[in-house]
Order: sequence, then C-alpha cells, then structure tokens
Amino acid sequence: MRASILELRRHDWAALRCGCGQSGAHLTETFRRLLDARSTQETVGYTLENHLEVQSMLFEVAPHAVPVMLTALGEDLHDSVRGHFLGMLEYLVTGESHRSEIEAGRPDLEEQCVAAVREGIVVLYAEAVSGDAEAVFDILEFVDEDEDRLEYYRSALAANPG
Repeated sequence: MRASILELRRHDWAALRCGCGQSGAHLTETFRRLLDARSTQETVGYTLENHLEVQSMLFEVAPHAVPVMLTALGEDLHDSVRGHFLGMLEYLVTGESHRSEIEAGRPDLEEQCVAAVREGIVVLYAEAVSGDAEAVFDILEFVDEDEDRLEYYRSALAANPG
C-alpha cells in the first residue's frame, strides 16, 4: 500500500470537472500509470496536462490533485514522473481559474492549490535537498510565506550542491 494511492482514493474524481471536458474519473487511471511507471516509455499517453489545467487555466480537479502529487514526491517515482509532477505543481500555483470554473462558482482554484501545497511544504523542501532544487524553488517562491526559510535553504543548497 502506498500513501499516494490512498490519497488518490480519498477523492471522488467522477464528481469533479476536468480540463478535457469530462469528469475527472479517468484521472485515477492516469495517476496510477504515472505512479507505477518505471520508465519514460510507460508514461507515454498518460499526462496531467490539459486535465488539471489548460494553458495555466485551472479546473476543479486541480486542488484535489495537489496532495496526490505531494505525497508521491516522498515515494519512489521515475524521474520523468517526478519532473512532470513538479511542473504541474508550478502551473497550479501560478495559474488561475478557467472562465468556466469562475462561472460555476469556483473563482479561487489557484488559492486552493497554493493552500494545498502549503500543507505539504516540507515535502517540497525535502525534494529540493534530494532532487531538482531549481524546479522546487520555482514553486516555493509562490507558496512559502516564510521568506527566511526559503532563503536559508536556497543559500545552503547553493553552498553545498552535493
């Protein structure tokens, strides 16, 4: 049993609106494929792009995907999936609600994404130390309200990159 799978199961994806125009029900399979991938080849055809967001315009599924991705970052992931999740997290914290979501009464999806990332911020700091620090700092600049912590980690990692 993996925590990311439990987090994935926690949400009713079928009740959520996806960027592709369908319900988010199909995202459980996409996430499972990404989480289980052991090669880049195994990720072909499985992406979160144009589902959680379309050109940084967010959909209802986005804030629910954040804890799944954050939990997964603490697990064994293929490098391409790890990079995909970090890229998606950056889109989600810098994007804004799609017009259709605003009209549906969800104007603050980006704020929900930022709040969800803040709940798991220590995972991002751990990722900065062991993974792609630059990608992580691109996310943290938008979510960490503790500027001293951000600068401390940035300086420490710059001084000791290995």
